[in-house]
Amino acid sequence: MDDNHKISITVCGDGGCGKSSITLRLVRSQWTHEYDPTIEDSYSVTRTIDGTTYSLALTDTAGQEEYRGLWSSSNINSDAFLLVYDITQQMSLTALDYFTQLIEMEKENRLERGAVLPVCIVAGNKCDLQGIRQVGAREGLDWARTRGYGFMETSAREMVNIEETFALLVRRVVQARKQHQEGGIAPNALPSSTARTRPLDPLPGQNEKALPPDPKWDDEDDAKPLKWWQKLKCW
Repeated sequence: MDDNHKISITVCGDGGCGKSSITLRLVRSQWTHEYDPTIEDSYSVTRTIDGTTYSLALTDTAGQEEYRGLWSSSNINSDAFLLVYDITQQMSLTALDYFTQLIEMEKENRLERGAVLPVCIVAGNKCDLQGIRQVGAREGLDWARTRGYGFMETSAREMVNIEETFALLVRRVVQARKQHQEGGIAPNALPSSTARTRPLDPLPGQNEKALPPDPKWDDEDDAKPLKWWQKLKCW
């Protein structure tokens, strides 16, 4: 398989937020509720997206603070980053600041080298645990939006938006590569002031004020009756 069809993805976030669960759901269609701290695990998986088969090299990185210094240069050189937090733990969203700093420094290095900029998506995991949610969907979306990142809520246990999240990562990497060849910058890599993400409706049971609709979006699926987890699309 040629390099154009190879994509490296680093999964990062605080310990216990579900990084390994998300990764294993994609790779092995498995889910476990037992928490086993990861230092670093690597996986390979193929996926056919939009008619093209890609080889995905996934790195599940350490979330515990004492292991974060072990990030290898191969991780920071990834094509894409999936930043995961736990919607039931407010501090897990704050913990993403550490990884964001590393990624933003890497973006600056790539700009200087004229290299393709990395794609980033934030995933609010454990969205099935609505009763103990601490991080609202709007808060997660705003956090991602201000940094120019994509956003998704996922559940490794219920298999919600796992395949969809990685499919979007692949599509955005392909888009970033294409725009780089054409001399442009991928939308995901634009400064936060110009980045656009679609508003996310609050989930059932949340007392959050809905964001106003974005006239730039026209989704035919919105007219169809959907279950709540089917409405959790990527932005």
